[in-house]
Amino acid sequence: MNRLLRWMRPLALLLVLAAAPVLSSCYVPDQFRAEIRIARNGDFSLSYDGVLTWAQIYIDIRNGKLKGPEIQEKIEAVRRDLKRDTQFTEVRSLGAGQFAVKYRRTGNLAANTGMMTFIRRNARILDIISETNGRVTVAAQTPNRDKLQPLAEAGLMVRGSLRLATDMRVVAKPNATAAYEDKESGWTVYDWIIDGTKPVYPFAVFQR
Repeated sequence: MNRLLRWMRPLALLLVLAAAPVLSSCYVPDQFRAEIRIARNGDFSLSYDGVLTWAQIYIDIRNGKLKGPEIQEKIEAVRRDLKRDTQFTEVRSLGAGQFAVKYRRTGNLAANTGMMTFIRRNARILDIISETNGRVTVAAQTPNRDKLQPLAEAGLMVRGSLRLATDMRVVAKPNATAAYEDKESGWTVYDWIIDGTKPVYPFAVFQR
């Protein structure tokens, strides 16, 4: 469907920056286009094309805690870690702990109930939870309020767009900025438009 393949313009998105223990497992998505498609029969796909920043390296470089060869060693370690996941078809270092990546995952939620996580369970950005009763929850990770710090001080401005398309029945209305029916497929399309002025974390519950 051509209409579903068109991406939204880059938009600002709020992310978390906090103390070192929090940042140690924190990937920050930036300049991305992401799309989730889930059918009533359970077939799903998740794609991500954009930048991931390993926050701790980024901040340590910015604060002068990492210098010279140590920077490249840390960057290469993170690159290898991402490449362990075969869903990443591209992982390219941009320097300063930032990586241009392409990710695509497909499967069937009916055949594999439980939680599917992007990126992984120890570095969660987005969850798709499938229950045995056919309920499906899509939810971005929401940080604790006490871990939120001013982003301007770290210089990490996150921009991206998320689109969710499905023919499932809505249980909890998605908190999307916009929604419309695709006339070709009959599916409903939800777009999250986040301008960075306040935190918005995509959330929706459906029934297959």
